[in-house]
Amino acid sequence: MSALLPRLHVAGPSRLTAYDFGAHLAEWSVDGVPVVWCSEHAVVDGSAPIRGGVPLCFPWFAAGPEGDLSPSHGVVRTATWRPVAATGAEVWAWELTRDEVTDTEGAEHVPGDFQLRYAVSAPPGDTDTLDLSLKVTNPGTEELRAEVALHTYLHVEDVRQVELLGLEDATYLDKVTGRQETQAGPVRITGETDRVYARSGRVVVEDRAALRHLEVDPRGAAQTVVWNPWADKAARLTDLGDEEWLRFVCVETVACGDRAMRMPPGGTSEIGARITVAHRPGR
Repeated sequence: MSALLPRLHVAGPSRLTAYDFGAHLAEWSVDGVPVVWCSEHAVVDGSAPIRGGVPLCFPWFAAGPEGDLSPSHGVVRTATWRPVAATGAEVWAWELTRDEVTDTEGAEHVPGDFQLRYAVSAPPGDTDTLDLSLKVTNPGTEELRAEVALHTYLHVEDVRQVELLGLEDATYLDKVTGRQETQAGPVRITGETDRVYARSGRVVVEDRAALRHLEVDPRGAAQTVVWNPWADKAARLTDLGDEEWLRFVCVETVACGDRAMRMPPGGTSEIGARITVAHRPGR
């Protein structure tokens, strides 16, 4: 298959790359340093999901509430979205409807009719901030229940030296062990990490090795997921380089399980996140 055609946007020190495939924001860098991270081994020919960036998960997260759905993370991250006119501070916008995924793998599990609009925005004059917004509309006659997530990969210099602030004392499901836990102090990544926190609020990623910190401010979400595969699991992923697991941590804006979105007929809900480079060397 041929390589996907990227969309590029450059504004001063800020550079964005995206694809219509999955409405996928693949990379964001400031002053040449990645903020939103993408694997050098990512598949970008449309034959598989893109590893890194901000995959969009809908209408289920992972394998769904019962753990029996495929493909992982739903049907829209491997669909080709329609570009639509951007408004205001939007750099790009896309739309997708149920009719446009009826022939894709897993379409039989879609719980109802939907219309999606996703936008990537950059506030004028602020090259250190990016805003992501996914709006879900239910045009059907029955309530639509859907799991939704912005699966954001954030670049770090060394994940072993990172602290995540803002999740202290939150309860979480540890999907590695299957146990319910309570977070004691900052989150530190010391092994394979896959946690669904029952809290949605600002998360600060303190990257000591890079001398900077990033902030993720969610809206419309119910949970925060923190994920890193660590060395052993990363070695089994063909679209990750041997040491690339060191270079990212996923801080995901999520509504899943018993906290999934519920939209009445004609209703619209939004899930979004604002990502800010709150401190960087020389600023």
